[in-house]
Amino acid sequence: MKTVLITGANGFLARRLAARLGENSWRVIGTVRAAGAVPGFAATYPCALGDSLAEVLAGERVDTIIHAANHSGPGEYRINTGGTRRWFEEARARGVPLQIFLSSLSAGAEQPSDYGRAKRDLEHDFLAGGGVVIRLGLVVGYGGLFRRMFDSVRRLPILPLLDNGRSPVYVVNPDFLGEIVGTCVEKGGEGFRGRIWQPHEPTPHTLREVMEAIRDLTKSRCRFVPLPSLPILVALSVVERLPFLRLPVNATNVRGVRQAARETPRSDLRELGGREVSLASLIAAAAPPATSP
Repeated sequence: MKTVLITGANGFLARRLAARLGENSWRVIGTVRAAGAVPGFAATYPCALGDSLAEVLAGERVDTIIHAANHSGPGEYRINTGGTRRWFEEARARGVPLQIFLSSLSAGAEQPSDYGRAKRDLEHDFLAGGGVVIRLGLVVGYGGLFRRMFDSVRRLPILPLLDNGRSPVYVVNPDFLGEIVGTCVEKGGEGFRGRIWQPHEPTPHTLREVMEAIRDLTKSRCRFVPLPSLPILVALSVVERLPFLRLPVNATNVRGVRQAARETPRSDLRELGGREVSLASLIAAAAPPATSP
C-alpha cells in the first residue's frame, strides 16, 4: 500500500485530496500545526512550516509528498519558502520518490504578491529537483477562498467589488484536480515532471460573474458596489507606513487584482483529459446541501 503525505492537512484542499486518494486505498497521512486527528487521514503529525520533517520521515515509509501547507501573515515569503525548501530537501535525502507542489496562478504574474513570489521561487526549486508542479486558480469547493466568497454573498447585504469585479477568475474543478493528482501519484510522476501544469477551466469568468452566480444559487439579496482600485491602492500604500497597524488587505493584494486583469494563463485541462464544466454546475456542486437547488 502506498503512503501519501499531505502537508497542511487541516486545509480544505488537503482534506479534499485525502478523501480522493483514500478511495484508491492509499494510506494518507498529514502534517498539522497542532496535534489532532483530521478526517480522511490515517495519521497526522504536528509539524508546521519551519519545523523539521525528519522525524516524520524516519518513522514512515512515504512514497509521495503533496506540499499543500501555506503560511499567511507576517513573514509570509520567508516562512513559506524556507519551510517548504527544508521539507523538500529532507524528503529528497530520505529518498522519497515523488514530491508534488501545489502552486498558484499568482506565481505567473508579472509583479506577484509575496504569496505569488514564494510560489514562483518554490516552483523553480521543485522543477530543478525533479518534482511536479501544479498551478491552481480558484478551486470551487466549499472551503478556502471560495467558501469565504460564498458565505459573504449569502450573509452580507452589501459587498464592494474592486473595479466592479472586472478582474478575470480562472476556476478549478476539485473533482478533476483529484483525478489528475491521483493519476500522478499512481504513475509515480511519470509524464508529469519537468513542466508546470495548469488544470483550470480554459474559459475565464469575471469576479462579478462568479459572485452573481453564487447570489443566484443562494437567492441572496446581496448588492455589489463598485470600488475603484487605484485610489484604494494609493490609500493603502500610505496607511501601511503607519507603525503597529495591520489591515486585512494590503497594497500588494490590490496590485495583484489589477495585475490579474492583464494575465491570460494557459489551460492544460484538455491535454490532461478533462472537459469543461459550467460555472453554475461547479458552484451548485460546491454549495452546502441546504443551499443546493
